[in-house]
Amino acid sequence: MNWHSLSIDQTLKELKTRAEGLSGVEAQRRLAEHGPNEIRKGREISPLRIFLAQFNDFLIYLLLAAAVLSVAVGFLPGSEPEYTEAALILLIVLANGIFGFVQDYRAEKAMQSLRKLATPEARVLRDGKKVTLRAAELVPGDVILIGQGNRIPADARLLEAHSLETTEASPTGESATVAKQRAPVDEDAPLAQRSNMVFMNTDAVRGRAKAVVVATGMDTEVGAIAAEIERAEQPRTPFQEEVDRLGKQIGYGILGLIGAVASVQYFFTETGLLTIILVAVTLAVAAVPEGLPAVVTLALALGSQRMIRQNALVRRLSVVESLGSVDAILTDKTGTLTENQMTVKRLYFSSRVYEVTGEGTKPEGDFRLDGKPVPAEALEPLLVCGAVANDAERSEESGKAGYSGDPTEVALLVAAAKAGIDPEAERLHEVPFSSERKRMTVIAKKKSSRRWPI
Repeated sequence: MNWHSLSIDQTLKELKTRAEGLSGVEAQRRLAEHGPNEIRKGREISPLRIFLAQFNDFLIYLLLAAAVLSVAVGFLPGSEPEYTEAALILLIVLANGIFGFVQDYRAEKAMQSLRKLATPEARVLRDGKKVTLRAAELVPGDVILIGQGNRIPADARLLEAHSLETTEASPTGESATVAKQRAPVDEDAPLAQRSNMVFMNTDAVRGRAKAVVVATGMDTEVGAIAAEIERAEQPRTPFQEEVDRLGKQIGYGILGLIGAVASVQYFFTETGLLTIILVAVTLAVAAVPEGLPAVVTLALALGSQRMIRQNALVRRLSVVESLGSVDAILTDKTGTLTENQMTVKRLYFSSRVYEVTGEGTKPEGDFRLDGKPVPAEALEPLLVCGAVANDAERSEESGKAGYSGDPTEVALLVAAAKAGIDPEAERLHEVPFSSERKRMTVIAKKKSSRRWPI
């Protein structure tokens, strides 16, 4: 369906929904029909697969070959199987595999725990009320509310747009922001020119909007990209390539040495063929570096533990050496490395800096100047500004009071609530926040007779 070429009324009709959103019952029915709004993960990594992966190395193949030769030589006349040596080699291989497995499995479990903590949320209209849900619960036909700083939770057709701009580098590759509007566009418009659509895993950098979800999960544009990635092969790390190359060099060197010794014995001495074979096998077993894989794994594990102490989680041991070559790591922490919760700690008003006590979204705390409590009324003009020029809302969900909206704006509402300020206002006009203006402007009309200090 070319949703971008349809009018708003046609879109709502095709999706069998309304601008006020779906009912809770209908949303549950569609969730069962379409499945969760999630990008399908690649093949789940099982403990057995992680364990077997520890032995996928040329050096390990050399050790296993040495163990087999140690036993096989005993079947030659006049020789005895070297069961002890073979057992020691196998013990080293097994211990190395178990050690690497423990490290990788613990990292994989930690990554799964982090994914649960990073579950995105969305503001949705359900039964005509604004609620905050896990993005995975969205279904086609849901009406979502988008604000500055929000990550778009699904592909959606815009119903309203107020100075909305998004970044769409993930689906289109374009780094510049894209201005959005709600009018239909040409049916043949490429993805980058569908200005009335927003796409999953892109970000709203300016303005606000209301949109109806048209695709979720693997049916989204980013889902199509994920499907392509699934079919791509995972390259080996540079360290794995180097270790594999070293193993092959050792193997070829051993074969060359055996060939040279065997040739000298055969052509220049009267040594029997059986003795030549025994010497060749002995050289092969002795030349294999049994301790090298264990030393490599131990060194990587020690590096991994040092990184963990610095709060850096390594998913696979093989990348530790690659990470050691990194000079700087750049990351956006908002909502990913934190709880996505902010608190007003200081206020600057009338050329003075006031301290605010309390944490999180609890409207409990007081205001202090030079360590001494001050009446909240002294700060009302500033606090009312922060509460009125604000898109966040106080909401009641599941019988529990809370806030929904951008974390910065929620923090401003909470700060006002600490002073007992909850202004009710009808917004007449607004100029959304932008990086150029560095401010949001609102013209509002009081709904109640309660006096505002401004």
